[in-house]
Amino acid sequence: MPSKKSGSAKSKNDAREVSRAEMIARKLAKVAPDEDPAHVAGAIAIFATETIKRSANNLMEARAYLDGLKNGIDGLLKNVFADEPEKKRD
Repeated sequence: MPSKKSGSAKSKNDAREVSRAEMIARKLAKVAPDEDPAHVAGAIAIFATETIKRSANNLMEARAYLDGLKNGIDGLLKNVFADEPEKKRD
């Protein structure tokens, strides 16, 4: 659903949300610094699923949350690996 906020208010809100997510990520890094990334990702997925379950009213809304999450993760990974050319899978 499109936001009716002005561009400035929306960007401030987006920045606040990113900052909050970074704070949570730092807390996670403190409690699980040596964990396998796959296990951490799995734990995050379980947590996200439980959180989405409380927020979404139906499966379609839940999938919309997950699509947003997927796109966000993809963007973060592209930023992390920006200096490396993408390799095609065979």
